[in-house]
Amino acid sequence: MKYSMLLASLAPTLMAAPLTHDTFEWTPTLAGYFDVVFQYMQQAKSPGQPSATCDLSRAAMPIAPTPLPNPTGLILEHVAVGRGIQNYTCANATATPAAIGAVARFYNASCVAADYPDLLGLIPNLALQYPLPADPSAPLAPSDLQLSTHHYFSNASTPVFAFDTATSPKFGTVFAQKVHSSDAPANAVPGVSGIGNGAVPWLYLTSRPTTESPIKAVYRLSTAGGQPPETCANMPAAFSVDYSAIYWFYK
Repeated sequence: MKYSMLLASLAPTLMAAPLTHDTFEWTPTLAGYFDVVFQYMQQAKSPGQPSATCDLSRAAMPIAPTPLPNPTGLILEHVAVGRGIQNYTCANATATPAAIGAVARFYNASCVAADYPDLLGLIPNLALQYPLPADPSAPLAPSDLQLSTHHYFSNASTPVFAFDTATSPKFGTVFAQKVHSSDAPANAVPGVSGIGNGAVPWLYLTSRPTTESPIKAVYRLSTAGGQPPETCANMPAAFSVDYSAIYWFYK
């Protein structure tokens, strides 16, 4: 069974809600996402409902199971959905997989965070179920979010967030460092189709002195997938695990 989503027919009632033109296999995750979209559409039709503003002062981060430091004195500038892979190596069959970074594309979810918070928490699980667009500059389907950032590691301990696309906010390049972490919630999605070894931790990162950006802090929250198996048994010397997450950028 498939859904065919026509943005044009829905735009008059929910201009800023993330939708797509594409066709996807029906799944409970996809159905749940569009159930929430429909609820927002119904609210938008009600008299006196405020219009979407994309005002990030209204956005609120979820609280980690082990609370992360608050962004005291900082201003939220950008929220993005990350979809990519976590990379690992194995020294031998009895070793524990060693994390060597990640590669991901980020998609602008600032307006979703501000105006449709119930949708935001659903997107990592949804994004994890579908491959990245073949066109590296295309929006993220089925949520139709625009590309904003490229994420990679310059070495094993330095995550990089490069706002280097035509649709990026003008935030330059952030070279970050991990400061605190929290295990993901027990009910976090463990992997693609609900099968995997768990969700990677939630993180609080700060910018390094080499950063060429006003961004001072980055939070990785609402993770889905990305964890390796406990041991390297039957694993290749290098492998990757699909993941998704919401990233919050503060200056």
